[in-house]
Amino acid sequence: MRLASCFGDAVTGQHAAPRQHRPSDVAAGWQGSAFRAVLVSLLLIGALLGISRLQHPMVRLHGTPLPTERAPDFSGLVDTQGRPFSWRAERGRAVLVFFGYTHCPDVCPLTLSALSQSLERMGRLRRNVRVIFVTLDPVRDTRAVLHAYLDAFIPDAVGLRGPLQDVAQSARQWGISWRRVNATHGDYWIDHNAAVTLVGPRGHLRARYGYGQLADPAWLAADLHAMLARP
Repeated sequence: MRLASCFGDAVTGQHAAPRQHRPSDVAAGWQGSAFRAVLVSLLLIGALLGISRLQHPMVRLHGTPLPTERAPDFSGLVDTQGRPFSWRAERGRAVLVFFGYTHCPDVCPLTLSALSQSLERMGRLRRNVRVIFVTLDPVRDTRAVLHAYLDAFIPDAVGLRGPLQDVAQSARQWGISWRRVNATHGDYWIDHNAAVTLVGPRGHLRARYGYGQLADPAWLAADLHAMLARP
């Protein structure tokens, strides 16, 4: 009986011829490795996408999407009751933020009217939506004036006001451009962009709406429903 080893023939002392690998075997090995690498990569990508969607669900909105960042605070501003605003109190609500002033002849009342019409379509979810109106004219917009003005459009809206420097800082943080334009007899008006910003129930910026994107009340109402369903 002959015993063989990997180093040679135990009886004759002759070395066994090394095994020859055919090109087809080598190619098959590379193909198998490549396939496994691709499969692992696809699984990793799928897992990352799944985690990303759980953290920030994909919601298609009618407004212009914004980077998902924490909404800025309103430092130095108070509501019509003299209380500082807290995002923690609005947790779980979709919030619409608008900067304007009560003496505005057209854009502000038209925007608030459009928001009101969209909110009327929310049904039971209406209580989960908050409107915040920040005045750019705190000199003329006293607490009483601001409260009465908002009550005519959206009674549960939060009106914020404060020192002019704090208003200016807040406007910059929210990307609002504005300037005072002096008129005759000491009067003035304010030129500002009429952008409404949507903040999700978790306190993150989600979208911005120009007046044209608020033209159909159903658009914003649909976005609010989607936002509350998948915050």
